[in-house]
Amino acid sequence: MTTTPGTEIVELSTGVYARLHAGLTNAGIIIGDNGVLVIDSLRVPSFARDLIQDVRHVTDKPIQYVVDTHSHWDHAWGNEEFPDATIIAHSNARKEMLDVEWNRQWREKVVSAGDPWSEEAKLVNITPPDLTFENTMQLYFGGREINLVYLGKAHTSGDIFIHLPEEKILFTGDVAQDGGIPFLGDSYPSDWLSTDDRLIEIESDRFVSGHGPIGNHAALVDARDFIHELVGNVMTSIAENEPQDSASNTVVTKMQYRFGHWRGFESLADKVPEVYHKLNV
Repeated sequence: MTTTPGTEIVELSTGVYARLHAGLTNAGIIIGDNGVLVIDSLRVPSFARDLIQDVRHVTDKPIQYVVDTHSHWDHAWGNEEFPDATIIAHSNARKEMLDVEWNRQWREKVVSAGDPWSEEAKLVNITPPDLTFENTMQLYFGGREINLVYLGKAHTSGDIFIHLPEEKILFTGDVAQDGGIPFLGDSYPSDWLSTDDRLIEIESDRFVSGHGPIGNHAALVDARDFIHELVGNVMTSIAENEPQDSASNTVVTKMQYRFGHWRGFESLADKVPEVYHKLNV
């Protein structure tokens, strides 16, 4: 169904698709009566153009909405390729996309990584959303109810979730993955706990993360448990005055039994210091 190498389009319900990209960033496609809603515009304009081409394998209806689950470059730097669409995100995500210093740091990081898209990242016109909200927004798209929900800070300050209540489908951005370690650099660890607790209360049978495979509700609970265990273990190390470097090894050892098989677990020791720093204030 798709021509972009490494991608797969999975129909979750009639007119609702997950576009999975192995090792990279997923997207969502929801078809209405007269148009299309896309979830996340991907990392650079060429990736967004590939996404648009893949949408055309499903429908020839125009893309009317783009919903950014959060502001990170690999989810929102394709926004400029949707000039005729209304781009929706949380108000905090817009603030981040307008933060010159924040974006400078991210652009330098992406360009210096030497990845196949690094050169293109130099030229990205970072395009903030046109429409924002604070807590919830309801869309009625092709007769389908779509709830956009903000539950608090977590992976970033502006993570939102896209919930299709009738279909019990949830798009979670990077807050929750099925068996994968999330990026923690821009995170709010203390807030993430309560955000995850609220997230698992949303009625859903399946969820599409920003990365990795489609998960079920049990995997969503596991993602919540990971954050709780991570923060709890780091807090214990801080309370015991354990130095940051030693704490990384301690935390990884404690979490190996349950999460050692997760994607990216080998990098957890490098991520713990960021959480330690954020909690040790």
